[in-house]
Amino acid sequence: MDKRKTSDGNTASVKKKRLVITLEQKCDVIERHERGHSNSKIGRDVGMPESTVRNIIKHAGEIKKKGKVASTFCGLQTTTRNRSVTMIEMERLLAVWIDDCNKKCIPLSRAAIQTKASSLFKAVKENGNEVDSEETFSASGGWFDRFKNRVHLHHVKITGEIASADENMAANYPDVLKKIIGEGGYTDQPIFNVGGTGLFWKKIPFRTYIFKKEKTQPGFKVSNDHLTIFEQHECGHSNSKTGQDVGVPEPTVQNIIKHTSEIQEKDNVAPAFCGLQTTTRNRSVTMIEMERPLAVWIEDCSDRHVPHSKTVMQTDAPSIFKVEKENGNEINSEETFTANSGEETFIINSGCFDPFKNQGQLHNVKVNQKASTIDDNMAAKFPDILKKIIEEGGYTDQQIFNVDETGLFWKRMPSTTYISKKENTQPGFKVSRDRLTLLLGGNAEGDFKLKPMLVYWSRNPHALRGYNQQSLPVLWRSNKKAWVTKAIFEDWFSSYFSPAVEKYCRDSNIAFKILLILANAPGHPTTLGSLCENIKVIFLPSKTASSLQPMNQGTIATFKAYYLRKIFEQAVAKTTSDDAISLTDFWENYNIRDAVENIHHSWQQITSNNMREVWKYILPHCANSNFEGFPSQKQAIIEEITNIGRKLGFDELESDNVLELLESHSEELTDDDFLHLDQRVFEDVNNETEEADNVQMKEFTLKEFEDIFQALEVVKQKIMDADPNVDRRIQIQQDVDKALCTYQRMYEDLKKEKTIQSTLLKYFKQE
Repeated sequence: MDKRKTSDGNTASVKKKRLVITLEQKCDVIERHERGHSNSKIGRDVGMPESTVRNIIKHAGEIKKKGKVASTFCGLQTTTRNRSVTMIEMERLLAVWIDDCNKKCIPLSRAAIQTKASSLFKAVKENGNEVDSEETFSASGGWFDRFKNRVHLHHVKITGEIASADENMAANYPDVLKKIIGEGGYTDQPIFNVGGTGLFWKKIPFRTYIFKKEKTQPGFKVSNDHLTIFEQHECGHSNSKTGQDVGVPEPTVQNIIKHTSEIQEKDNVAPAFCGLQTTTRNRSVTMIEMERPLAVWIEDCSDRHVPHSKTVMQTDAPSIFKVEKENGNEINSEETFTANSGEETFIINSGCFDPFKNQGQLHNVKVNQKASTIDDNMAAKFPDILKKIIEEGGYTDQQIFNVDETGLFWKRMPSTTYISKKENTQPGFKVSRDRLTLLLGGNAEGDFKLKPMLVYWSRNPHALRGYNQQSLPVLWRSNKKAWVTKAIFEDWFSSYFSPAVEKYCRDSNIAFKILLILANAPGHPTTLGSLCENIKVIFLPSKTASSLQPMNQGTIATFKAYYLRKIFEQAVAKTTSDDAISLTDFWENYNIRDAVENIHHSWQQITSNNMREVWKYILPHCANSNFEGFPSQKQAIIEEITNIGRKLGFDELESDNVLELLESHSEELTDDDFLHLDQRVFEDVNNETEEADNVQMKEFTLKEFEDIFQALEVVKQKIMDADPNVDRRIQIQQDVDKALCTYQRMYEDLKKEKTIQSTLLKYFKQE
């Protein structure tokens, strides 16, 4: 026994902890000794004193004898028993029952727990699967000890017998309590008591068919197995015993039994007030898939400020249902969905529309019973209102701006062309239905056109991967519906519009104060005016945008005509050059990057006269008597497109077909478009994620620069040889060199950078 000093300086005896050595450790020592290891080395290796090692070796024979077989004494194994699913479930329920009894202060005996375990095992086995159907359970003492350890019941006091009420203590307690009250000087008011009680919150009279039906069903019962007051009375139980069992005073039991006939009469209609049920309708997969694109269509109409009535929605729903059913599986092939009442049909009425409105969370969508019409009265008054605002703010035409959104099906041919006809015969998504949205605008003076903003459903389409989106001739934004949302518009206002117009005012030597006129559309935040104190934002009156919106008075329509003409011109160039390709190949290769370039080119074709003329409806002084008018200008472009189309082999192409195509850009998406919308976005996100690590930004190489300069030298030499006018050919050469000076500087910088890198690489190799 060791002696150690305590904190107060006294010496205390400390009992040395005994080292317990297992049979496996002893076998290990013997095995090491037989290998020829010394006792001291064995002691160091296994962490034992040398004397202990010698003692183990001394009794090696007895230790081996205890291991029974010398070949197995070093590999002692523990036998485990796999408990069945029935046993696990039974023990879980038993633990819950024990915990419940413990909370209720109900004493438990070992025999009571074993009896309850047997009954639970039988119930679980009857309601379980057939895997453990042959298993038996006896609730033995060994099982009880193992169960107690498994569920950690050491904190539960298991009594030998059920405790009974202590009548002696109950008789003495009032005197004890009276003494406590007297010493404390308590009155009746500050003396409190609380008690716990159980409540079967979903239990109804046993004679109702709901109660009887529940009793016959397997599994957990909402009601308990205790007898109700009526049952106990019919079984001959006294009122006092019934009151004790159900936890109500005896007079209450007497009163209930007294009015038995009246209560039982009420039980006959109990399902009407005690067992109210909620009827649910399981919607099919087809119905769910129909309602999803319908909600997208409603939101799209709301974003574009297209009025939609309840009747329109109910009319559009069956068409989407039909498309989804044709594209779906055969599980719901017999299901029908019509707008008329009939047998085995889905009736589209207010009772069905209202749940859909709630499911789709369309409470923020204003559903109009009638489509909105143009408010001619307000449209006539607005020019005077605007004039007053301009005069009060001192705005000039250079400081007044307007922008408007427009849809563009960027890869669409006239319907009479064989390309369009071929596409319509093919299954799946039609690329001619791929829509993007443009935000176009400028000022009333017509000398400043804003850079177009393009919103597409893909954030980074394959055709643009490797390109810097900041260098595109448009502002690239993405939205899964390819529409301008409030967030996108607010970002455009802060990151582009405000800095751009500020620079314009500075370059034009005018004050930085801007008046921005917008349509009253959901995608235009009403808080824009607070983002910049130098920009005042006003909204056109409701139901007047189509007649007052400047950009909608001819500029956008002319732009779309220029866009289609540019496509046709490119098609002619590609199909008639020296390395000509077929028109089909050209159209297959035409991608979103080509569309972006053509959008930029077409927007550049819009002249200042075009931009100024559109303001004449709200700013009459902007009207130009010399301007030929948008209708005649648009018709001239359509005729050019028709003539170019005939060169491409579109012999059946007429001006009406081209006009039909130009007007189709404002049409709504079809049911098929909405059904394919989410799938395209999902696939694009997955592809973008997979290719993200492999995408490299495209950059000019020295070889590409040299090829360009060499090709241009050949062109300039041909001009020198062909043009007899010396002054003209010299001027052209100078213009070409001036246009390429930016490339020449980039080439020199890149060449210098490569030279420095090569020099450093050689230096480090020498080191």
